[in-house]
Amino acid sequence: MPANLQVNVGGLLMKNPVTVGSGTFAYGQEYDRYFDVSRLGAVTTKSLSLKPRAGNKPPRLVETPSGMLNAIGLQNVGIDVYLREKAPWLRNKGCTIIGNIYGYSPEEYAELARRLEAEGAADAIEANLSCPNVHDARTARGCTLVAQDPQQVTAYTQAIRAATKLPLFIKLTPNVLDIAEPALAAEAAGADGIAIINTLLGMGIDPETRRPILSNIVGGLSGPAIRPVAVKMVWDVAKVVKIPIIGMGGICTAADALQFILAGATAVAVGSYSFRQPDASMKVIEGLAEYCERHSVANITELIGAMKV
Repeated sequence: MPANLQVNVGGLLMKNPVTVGSGTFAYGQEYDRYFDVSRLGAVTTKSLSLKPRAGNKPPRLVETPSGMLNAIGLQNVGIDVYLREKAPWLRNKGCTIIGNIYGYSPEEYAELARRLEAEGAADAIEANLSCPNVHDARTARGCTLVAQDPQQVTAYTQAIRAATKLPLFIKLTPNVLDIAEPALAAEAAGADGIAIINTLLGMGIDPETRRPILSNIVGGLSGPAIRPVAVKMVWDVAKVVKIPIIGMGGICTAADALQFILAGATAVAVGSYSFRQPDASMKVIEGLAEYCERHSVANITELIGAMKV
C-alpha cells in the first residue's frame, strides 16, 4: 500500500507535504503547462499587497555559485486583480491555496487577511515579515525587517490573528542572531505555523564597473548554497515551538526535502529551483513517496523530527 503523504499544518490539511516558495511560482498558472499544479500539497502565492507593486528596477536577478541573488521587490498584481483573476483559476483547478501577504503596517496585513478569507481566496495565510529587498520609504527602515524584532513580530501576528480564522503562518528571516526568538514570539501571538527560511542578505559587485550588480544593491540569496543554514534553523526552531514548521531554502530533490522533515519540518517548500526545473516540486513529491515505500514508512508524519543523534 502506498505511504500516506497527507499532513496537517496548523489546521491546513495538505494531500502531501510539498508547497512552493512564495515569489518563485507566481500564481500557479505559469507552471501548469509543466504539471498539474493541483497535485501540490498547496500552492503558495506570490506576495500580495493592497495595491499593485512594480518592484525594483532592473537588474534585479543575478546567478551565484549554487544559487541566485534576487531583488525583485515584491512585484505583484495587487489583491484586487488576484481576487478577480488569479484565485478563481486556482479554485477551478482544485488547488489548496496559501495566500502570502505583505503590507506596510499591521493594519494592512490584517486587511489583506480579511479579504482573502471573505472571498474564499485562500485556505491559509502566510505573512511575509521577512523580505530583504524592499526599501520601505514610508518608515525609512531600509533593510531592517519586521521579523528581526520579536516585539514587532508579536504586534503584526496579533493583528493578523484578530482579522482571520484561517491557519496563519509567519514567514521569518534567517538574518537574525537567534531564529528561536521571533519564532517563539509568533507562536505566543497566535500563529499556527512558522515558515522558515526566507533568503539570506547578500550582494554582488562588478569589478569592471565597480558598481553593485543589483540596482537595489542588496538582495536575497537563495538556492542550494543556503540549504545547510536553513536545515539548521528548522532544527533550532523545532526544539522550542509546538506549532508546525514549513521548511524551505535550497530544496531541489526529495533527499533535500527529507533533511528538513527529519530536522522537524511538517511540510516543505520548493523555491528558486523551480526556475531551473519547473516540475521540481512534483519530482520531490514522487521522491518522497518512493523513499517511504523503500523504507517501509506507512505515514510520512513518522519522519517529522526523526533525525537520529
